[in-house]
Formats: sequence, C-alpha cells, structure tokens
Amino acid sequence: MVLLVFAAVLDPGEFGLIALGSVVLNVVTVLSDLGTSTALVHLRGDAERAARSAVTLALATSTALVAVVWVAAPWLATMLQAGDTGAGVLRGVVLCAPLVAVAGVSGELLRRALDFRRRVLPDIAGNLVSAVVTIGALAAGRGAYSLVYGQLALAVVVLAGFWAVRRPVRPGWSREDVRALLVFGRSLAAGSVLTLLMLNLDYVIVAHRLGPHDVGVYSMAFRLAAMPYVLIALVIGGAVFAHLCRLRGSEIGRAAVDAAVVLHALVVPLYVALLVLAPRLTVLGEQWAPAVPALRWLAVYGLLLCLLELLLATLKSVGRTQDLLRLTALHLVVLLGLLLAVVDHGVTAAAAAQAAAGLVTVAAAVPLVRRRVPGLDRPALLRLLRRLAPVATAAAALAGVAVVLDRVVPGSPDALPRLAVVAAPALAAYAGTLLLLDVDDHTGARALLARVRPAWLGVLPIVALAAAGGYAAVTSPGLLLLGIAGLVVLAAAAYRVEWAALGYVVVEPFGDLLAEVHPQAVKVAGAVLFLAWLARLVVDPRPRGLRQPAVVALGCLLLLLLASFAAAGADPETGGAHALTYTSYVLVVVVLVDTVARGRPGPQVVARRLATAFLLSCTAAGLVATVGFLQDGGRAGGPLSDPNDLAFFMIAALPFALLRVRRTPLTAVLLAGAAAVLVVATLATLSRGALLGLAVMAVVAVAIGALRATSAVAVAAAAGVAVVALWATHADTVDRSLLEKDHVASQNVDRRVTTWTIAAEMTARHPLLGQGPGGFEAAAAQYVPAGVPVVRQTVAHQMYLDVSAELGLPALAAFLAAIGYGVRGAVRARRSPQLRPLADAVLVAFAGTLTAACFLSEQLYLPVWLLIALGTALGMAHAARPVPEPATRRDEGVLACASSS
Repeated sequence: MVLLVFAAVLDPGEFGLIALGSVVLNVVTVLSDLGTSTALVHLRGDAERAARSAVTLALATSTALVAVVWVAAPWLATMLQAGDTGAGVLRGVVLCAPLVAVAGVSGELLRRALDFRRRVLPDIAGNLVSAVVTIGALAAGRGAYSLVYGQLALAVVVLAGFWAVRRPVRPGWSREDVRALLVFGRSLAAGSVLTLLMLNLDYVIVAHRLGPHDVGVYSMAFRLAAMPYVLIALVIGGAVFAHLCRLRGSEIGRAAVDAAVVLHALVVPLYVALLVLAPRLTVLGEQWAPAVPALRWLAVYGLLLCLLELLLATLKSVGRTQDLLRLTALHLVVLLGLLLAVVDHGVTAAAAAQAAAGLVTVAAAVPLVRRRVPGLDRPALLRLLRRLAPVATAAAALAGVAVVLDRVVPGSPDALPRLAVVAAPALAAYAGTLLLLDVDDHTGARALLARVRPAWLGVLPIVALAAAGGYAAVTSPGLLLLGIAGLVVLAAAAYRVEWAALGYVVVEPFGDLLAEVHPQAVKVAGAVLFLAWLARLVVDPRPRGLRQPAVVALGCLLLLLLASFAAAGADPETGGAHALTYTSYVLVVVVLVDTVARGRPGPQVVARRLATAFLLSCTAAGLVATVGFLQDGGRAGGPLSDPNDLAFFMIAALPFALLRVRRTPLTAVLLAGAAAVLVVATLATLSRGALLGLAVMAVVAVAIGALRATSAVAVAAAAGVAVVALWATHADTVDRSLLEKDHVASQNVDRRVTTWTIAAEMTARHPLLGQGPGGFEAAAAQYVPAGVPVVRQTVAHQMYLDVSAELGLPALAAFLAAIGYGVRGAVRARRSPQLRPLADAVLVAFAGTLTAACFLSEQLYLPVWLLIALGTALGMAHAARPVPEPATRRDEGVLACASSS
C-alpha cells in the first residue's frame, strides 16, 4: 500500500531516490550485526549472556557504518546520480540502523524461544506506524524524505515493542561469546551479503549509468514483479525446507514435485496477469508508462525466481549448502556481466538481463538438483510437467479472458475500478479452468475448496478493505492516512478498552470547542469506546455489572425514555437528539462499569486513572476558560459555550485533586495547583449554583474526613493568591464582569422561578411520561403563568424538574435511583482502606454536583453519569474483595506459641 502511495505521489526521479535509500539501508542493516543475532538461535550455551555481547557488537558495527555512510554520502550521491537531495536522504535513512540492530537481538531471542506470537507484534505495530508516518509525510509534501521519517518511526516502535514484550538486553562483552557468535554468524553474513548483492546490484548499476529517474521506473517494475515471489514463494520455500528436512530417500523428490505444483498453481496466474495487464500500470500515473516493457520482462524473471527458490530449498534440505553458494555466485556473475553489457540501452534491457540471468541459473540448477536430490529422476520431472499442464491451460484461459475484457469493457484504461472489473473475471476463469482440468487435484485446489467454511467468508471484508485501501492510496492518500489512523486508534482501543475510556473522559470537557473542528468529534470518541467494548465482548462475552442496581435503574430509565418519546415526543428532531444523548450516557455508564471491573491491573487502578484523566482534562479546560475570561471579560465559558456547564465540570473534578493518599512533594504541589485552577475557573464562571455546590462540598468533605487540613489550606491559599493577582492585574475586566452579572442577576432569578414553575406544571399535568425528550422547549410557552412575559427557555435550569417535566415522574425516580445506588456503592467502598480515598472523592463530588443541579440542567453532560459509574464500580470492587476468615482456636494457639517464643 505504501508502495502505491509512493507511486501515486512521487515522480520517477524521487521514487528512484527512495529505492537507492532502501538499498543503502539494507546493506548497512545486513552488515551491522555480522550474523551474530541470527547465531543466537543456533547457539549452544547461555544465549541471554551472549546476547549482551551481540548487542555491543551490533551497536559498534552499526554506529561505525552510519559514520561511514555520513562521510561517504556526497560521494555516493554523486556516483548514483542522486542529486543534492540524495546525500541528505542517505544520511537520514541510515540513522535507524543502530536501533534496528539492537531490536534484532531481542527478536532473535524470541525466535530462539519459539515465541512467535510476541515476536511478530512489534513488527506489526512498527509497520502500521511507519505506514501512517510515511503517508503523512508524503501528504505534507516531504517527498523522498518520507522514507527517512517512516524508517525512523518503524525502528523506534519496533525497538520499543520488543522491550515491552521482553526484558531489554543490556550491552556487555564476553570474548568467548563473541568468538562463538562470529564463527557461526560469519557464514550467514557472507551468504546474506551475496544474496543482497544479487538483489540490489541492478539498482546500483542502473543508478550509476542511467540516473535516478530510470532507477525509479525500474524500481517500480521490479517491486511489482517481486511481490508474488516475496509473499508466496519465500513463504512456501521456508515451509518446504522444514518439511523436506524430515524426509529421507526418494520421498524428498516426490515431496518437492508436489510442492512445485502447488507453488506454480499460486504464482503463475499472478505473473500471467502482470504480463497481460502490464499496460494498465498507468493507473498509477502516466509517468510509469516507460516501466511497462520492463515489467513484462521482470514478470518472467519473477516466475523463474520462484522456481529457483524451490530448487535451492530442496538442495539445502539435503545439506548441499556449497551448491547453494555456487548457484548464487553464478547468478551474481552472469547478472553483473549482462547488466554491464546492456544497461546503457535502458531499463527494459536491464530487465531482460535479469530474466536471462535467472534462466541461466535455473538451467544450471535443474541438472544439479537431479544429481543431488534422490527421487528427482527423469520420470519425476515428466510427472511434474504433466501435473503442470492444467495450470498452463488455466493460465491461457486467464490471459484470453483478460485480453478480451480489456478491449471490450468501457471506461478509461487508466481507471483502477475498470482494472478490477477486468482482473476479477480473468482470475475466476483461471480458478474454474483449473478445477475442471485438475481431476486428480494435484494442485490441492479441490481440497482447499472442500475445506472452505461459511465462517471463512469473513475474509471477504478484509479483502474488500485492502482493495479499498489500494484505491484510496492511488486516488486520495490523505483519506487513506485518516483511515489508517482511525483503524490504529480503534485497534488500540479494542486491545485495551481502558485507553478508549480515558480518551473519552478527556474529550468531554472540550465538547463545544471540538464541535467547531467537527460537529461529531465527541460522538466519535464515544463510538470508539463503544466499539472497543463490543470487540472485548466478542473475545470475552461476559460483561460485568449488568445486574448492578444502578445499571438496572438506568435500564428502566431507557425504557421510560423510549415510551415518552413514542407517546409524547413533540419535535422529532430535538426529541431524537435528546433521546440519543440519554441513551449514549446510559451506555457510557454500562461500559465504564464493566471496563473498571475488568480493567488491568485492577479495578482500583483503572478507576483512579479515570478520575485522574477527568481531573487533568477539566484543569486544562479551566485554564482555557480563565485565559478567555481575562481577555474578553463576561463569564468564563472556555471549551464549553455555557459557563454554567463549565462550572459543573469544575466542581465535579475538584474532589479528585484532594484525595487523601500519599504523594511526593512535587505531586502535592501539582495537585494543589490543579485544584486552585478549578476553583478560580469556577469563580470566573460567576455561577451561583456552582458556588453553592462548592460550599456544600467543603462541608461534606470535612464531615466525612475526606479533606486534609493542609490540603484545604494549600488550595485556599493558592486560589486566594491567584484571585488577588488576577484582580490586581485585570481589575477592569473583573469589575466589568461583576457589574454585568449583577445587572442581570435579578432577571435571572425571576426567569429561574418562572422556568421552575413551568416545569412543575408540566410534571403535574403529565406525571407518567412527561412532554417527551426535548419537550420542555417546545411546550414552555403554553405553561407560562399569567402576567409573566414569555421568555424562550430551552431548559428548566433545574436537573430534577427538567427530567420530570420531559420524561415523567417514573423516569425521575429511575434516574434518582441510579444516583442513589452510585452513592451507596461509594459509601460501601469506604469500608476498604485501599478504596476509601477515591470513594470519598466520589461522595464529595456527588454532594457538590447534586447541589448545583438544583439550579442547573446538567443531565445531558458527563459528570453525573461518570460519578454513577465510578460509585457503582467501586461498590463492585469492594464486594469482590476476599473477606478474611476468622482465626480458629488452632491458629490462635500457633500465634500464642510464636509470640511466647
């Protein structure tokens, strides 16, 4: 996919520079550890101790190679005709070599332990991050330097991943270990270097003779042609080698023939498609048209390389490693001679030289394999040709269908959807012809079809997603980057639902500010949390907390909400929005309760992290609001448009800054500062309901012993100093805001009394189902008392009356029951010393928010629902703690003897 993005965004010259940078990085990477990391897998001895020497050797060698490349980069760029940018790219791309070398040691230790699950995780994560970083750099116009950023990100993430899944290997030195590693590793390094030269020699020669533009054209053709070889032939070759090593005698030859049939059944259709549809390479841009003839020659070379891979694996399985080196050397010498002879004629001639060198090597390998491998006599080869006849016929059918469709299908030849329409039936023709002709199922196609289960059809969405990603890579790299980022976020959230919960709690206090960026920003965070939770349920379908009384009460609230909406919903749009908000917060409570109950490393830690995230986010929102207040005056709203809503968040978060837990002096100062910010921001909102809530919180905190005297004094002092300083420096702004508030204060009181009267009247007339969600605004004008001017109000400015007026008294009872059960859970959690500090903070926050809610309509904001979830989860955590068994008389006797002794 990244290759397609490179091809769509870069011109051939920059693409050639990418190829050259990759070649230099591959050479430095192979030479960095001299084969010592791979030697750890074979080592007979203390691999952990030897790994320390391997790390030291890898660091020293890779650092020296990086220094050499940095010094030689201008000369290399000149020799390879890479231009002024070339030296910078070469220098930048090799910076990751030391990180790759160190990560390789950890990776080989995991391979030695056969821990392949943990072995692949860092590579997967690194490649995903690298793809995102590379595509982002391309979208930002960084050109060839995108390779540098992507490779550095890959190296950092892979190294961090290996250190996360196993203990990091520290540098060390043991002369004996170094000698043992080098004795085994030098032959591996020699073979790797030889293979590396064979695979990259063409790039170097083309660059030196023709320049970076032709390297880019050639590299595009070569990389496309090499995909079936890398993705299929190398994988099958590795598996065949392991299988053949277990066989003896003529069984090796028979198994090699079977493997050859299966391999060619898989790769032949892909290479035939490349041959026939090579002109459609221009879907990536007209600049790649010169690569079409080269792609056809390299498709032939790729097919020969697949056969050669199987021949070499067969030789290796019978211990003929010297023959492998001879064939590799022959391939390298023939290729070098042909390239030097024809490269001046262009990239097509270079590609033809590759095909010719591959043909010569295969021609030399086949008789050698016949002599060395038992069971590969003339009858066996004839049997192989007969079994490959259906594959050849099916490939001819594929080519015919592709040619006909390419001529008759309407549309632009360079359109990617049209290419898919042509290629899909052609591949289907190949599969159908092969199934029809391969009666004895030598290719295994019929057996594979018989094993297909309906559940395997789940692979189809993955294939569709990959196809969509490829199309987006060509047409809209920016959209692809956004999609990859979304998938990464969703995958991380599914892996740890706690992360999604923390992200959602952090986003909520900035709801209105984020809505200016995108109206659905907060909803996206909630959707990620819910989808991550559903993914967890797929793995472990045993949610916890669904039978908790608070959750049951919220379930009743949802049923009453739906009934109210169906029976009395006045405005479908407004009512639907209110109903959706209620439903989303009920789901948030359910998800948070289950997440805390099943969180790692434990419910207490997860609950505290949620509280801390909420505290930090509200502190940041308070800072933004205070700065805005000092600049513009009025009332502090900050990230929330309504100052009353902001004040509600501030007082809900304040108790979590005052937990009675042991802290370092620095942490104590930071938390006191956070508390002071919350207090100052609350004062700047000029919300009288929030100020009353603060007073009630202080009384409750003192009454239950949740507030230390030193903490109270520190917060009061910090807040007082801040208020005095702000008043002294912004006296005009503060005075003007207070005068404005005083001017409208009496009107606000009258309006509050009016709205409360309206809500009470609505409740009295419709006590069961209310006016419907969002119905207060629509019906308020009908309930205005006589002699009172009509004032448009959207809420009742009293949470409890708002709920009863819109949803009815039963819904209010269910809502209050959920709150009460949340309070009860926190009260019960106070009995546990470990849970008491957080439980006290929840109770104090409940006291402040429930008091402020007497003057504010806050049922459609997070704080109340978060407190219900935390209280319920803490109650569950307390109930789940083991109760110590009472000591028996025997235990008492043992203790008495122990104390007397």
